Amino acid sequence: MAPSRSAAARAADPLVEAPSPISCCDALARTATETCRQHERLARLMSLGVTQSELEAAHAMVDTIDLALAETVREFERVCATIPVTDQADLRHAANAMWLSAREYLRRHSIAERASQQIAQRDADTLGDLQMEYELEASALLGLKQATATYQKLRPETRG
Repeated sequence: MAPSRSAAARAADPLVEAPSPISCCDALARTATETCRQHERLARLMSLGVTQSELEAAHAMVDTIDLALAETVREFERVCATIPVTDQADLRHAANAMWLSAREYLRRHSIAERASQQIAQRDADTLGDLQMEYELEASALLGLKQATATYQKLRPETRG
């Protein structure tokens, strides 16, 4: 696999074209789909009670795809900040809903991660708060999945 190039390196290279808004939306859809798939896979593995090494590998894959989603969201924001996604209202609304869902998922994921790392005291209230944060994260992931499905109905070529 070829190493990825940073955004700064791409911007400095005159031969690399800037991505179009619709290509950023399509990339966001593909990355969001994979994010949801990897989280579902991790949940299935956890319910199966697989070995710790397999679980750690699945966690690493989830962490990687979450980072890819964050990068794709940043690229979407950079490109689509000045150029409209498309003139088609339904596609534009679906793309924006997907972007907002991705941002909400990333925000909820970040909050849940911080909460789980800061837990020092394992009392019922603290664990209840942590459970609520994880449920909100799961809800945000479901919202991302639904928004991505709506976008992909309008642009089926984004299904990987």
